[in-house]
Amino acid sequence: MSGVVLPEMREARLGNGLRVVVARRPGVPLAAARLAVRAGSALDPQGAFGLAHLVAISARRGAGRRSGRAIDDLVESLGANLAGGAEEDASVHGLSAPVEVLPRLLEVLAAVVARPTFPVAEFERLRRSERAELAHDADEASTVADRALLEAVYAGHPYGHPVEGRGQDLGKIRRRDAEAFHGRWFGPGAALLVVSGPVDPGATVEEAERRLGAWKPAPAKPAEIPSATRRPRSVVIVDKPDASQVQIRIAGVAIPRRSPDYFPALVGNTVLGGGFTSRLVEAIRVNRGLTYGVRSRFAVGRCTGIFSISSFTKNETAGELIEVALEEMARFATSGPTGEEISRGASYLAGLFPLSLETHDQWADRIADAWIYGYEVDEVRGYQERIRAVTPEQAQAATARHLPIEDGVVLAVGPAGPLEQQLSRFGPVEVWPVRRVM
Repeated sequence: MSGVVLPEMREARLGNGLRVVVARRPGVPLAAARLAVRAGSALDPQGAFGLAHLVAISARRGAGRRSGRAIDDLVESLGANLAGGAEEDASVHGLSAPVEVLPRLLEVLAAVVARPTFPVAEFERLRRSERAELAHDADEASTVADRALLEAVYAGHPYGHPVEGRGQDLGKIRRRDAEAFHGRWFGPGAALLVVSGPVDPGATVEEAERRLGAWKPAPAKPAEIPSATRRPRSVVIVDKPDASQVQIRIAGVAIPRRSPDYFPALVGNTVLGGGFTSRLVEAIRVNRGLTYGVRSRFAVGRCTGIFSISSFTKNETAGELIEVALEEMARFATSGPTGEEISRGASYLAGLFPLSLETHDQWADRIADAWIYGYEVDEVRGYQERIRAVTPEQAQAATARHLPIEDGVVLAVGPAGPLEQQLSRFGPVEVWPVRRVM
């Protein structure tokens, strides 16, 4: 029997189309709120990658009649936290506050999302700061690999660039671009307000109407993003001549969050490379000593996702590590996991799950995620049972369908010359400069 009990939830839709969900939960006298808008980095215009991110982080630097400093002072004086950011499928702003001051903070949250002013000085400061951070991150081979992987796997797809954008694009974005993006996409018809905590549902909906009822619909409504296309195997080397270790990614297009394969693939991946005692760890770290760490995961979005293996090794053993990883994937697809492996993996996942739903903030995030990624919140109730019900045959079949055994991308960040000699046997090689992805 599941150890997860859904909170009492009330849903309402305001006259302007805004969906409101109130999750009443007992416990500490704090409340959490999330205001999500379906306007994420997938809507970034070509040549302006990072625009949604800049809109999200600059919105609280001035909103309504308050300056960024005034917002900071008010939030701090009320013992609250307020933050926002973008992801591929949405922009989300959230707050955590003592329940007695929630109405005042909802007014601030509403202004930040619906009425940001994007003060020129603040916007320019943040834009420069983001560019400087990207320049600094170019020294981190693991960060370069993760950013390059998106373009390599999703080439030409709306998910095919980092949420934070690229330095060359950030250099061109101006305040007017942020205003235009916000004006086009931010509206109540493609938004969700979630409030979680020991709150009165009726009063909270009324407060939402007062604070957000006048929010006008956006002129554009985002269309559903298509799934990405799987492509023949290729090799991408991001040339980093000074690297003494090579960062390795093996990845391909996989499942969206709402896929029927999600639960069996999740359990199957725990056996393959998602746990501390996985097959990849056994084969690559324990038996061969090629690395200190290797993991695999399904990163899921609303319309599509990526399966990836991540590791690192000495430059001269990059080819060997990739070969072993590909062999392990093929072996898993052919022979599948044992019953004992599935039982152990399912117990691990089911045991961790309740820990992700202990606080009001975690519940607010979960409800918002269900809306963003297109699954039902009620799934939470049966999550552990669905995990434990996965059979070895189901895990093998679902996982194997999405492993990049013969397609996808082998990506390496390190010195191009030696790596190209080792990796050309895995597919046609393309060499990128680091600046391409940063």
